[in-house]
Amino acid sequence: MKILQVDLISSTPGTTSLRSSGRSQIVFVGRSNVGKSSLINALIRRKLARTSRSPGKTDLVNIYRVRLAVTANQVDTIDFVDLPGYGYARGGPRRAESFAKITENYFRALSEPPRAAGSVPSVLHLVDSRHSDLKSDRDAHAWLENQGLTTITVGTKADSLPRAEQKRVAQVLGSRTGGRVLLVSAKSGNGLQDLWKMILQVSDRR
Repeated sequence: MKILQVDLISSTPGTTSLRSSGRSQIVFVGRSNVGKSSLINALIRRKLARTSRSPGKTDLVNIYRVRLAVTANQVDTIDFVDLPGYGYARGGPRRAESFAKITENYFRALSEPPRAAGSVPSVLHLVDSRHSDLKSDRDAHAWLENQGLTTITVGTKADSLPRAEQKRVAQVLGSRTGGRVLLVSAKSGNGLQDLWKMILQVSDRR
C-alpha cells in the first residue's frame, strides 16, 4: 500500500457540508489529548493534523482526504474525520459539553435523510492504553454502540507500557467492548500496519 496524496478538505464546527460526501469515512473519536491527531499523522506519514500538548485545543471537525494505492491496480479514497475530544476542555464544563455536542451532531447529521450511499462511517474509538478503564471512555463506547456504528477500539501510546501490560490492557478492552481491539503507538509505529489493514477491511464493506 502506498499513500499518494493527503489533503485537509474541511475544517468546520458545522456538519451540514458533511452529509452527502458519499465516500468511505473513518472517524477518530476519543478523549481530549488521547492522541487522535498524532495517530492520523502517523497513519498518513505526514505532519498535517495539528497536535498540541494542551488537551481540549481542537474544537473543529477536521476532514483529511486520503488517496492511496492499495495494489498496483487499485486506488481508493478514504476520508479521515478528526472530531473534537470529549472529557476535559480548555474553558471548563460548558466548553467540554459543546465539544460533545459537535460529535453527537456529526453522527446524527449523517444518519438523517437524504442519506448518501456510503455515508455511515466506521469509528476508531481511541483509548489511552495507560488509562484504559475510564468512565468517560466506557460511556462513549456505549453511546457509539447504541448508534449501530462499526467501532474498533484503538489503545494509543502503547509504547509507554511493558509487553505484559499491553497484553493485559488489550484483554481488558476486548472483554469490555466485545469487539476488535488493537494497541498502537504513533511514536514507534507499532501496530500501524495492522490498523491500516482493519481500516481497509471496514472501508471495503461499503
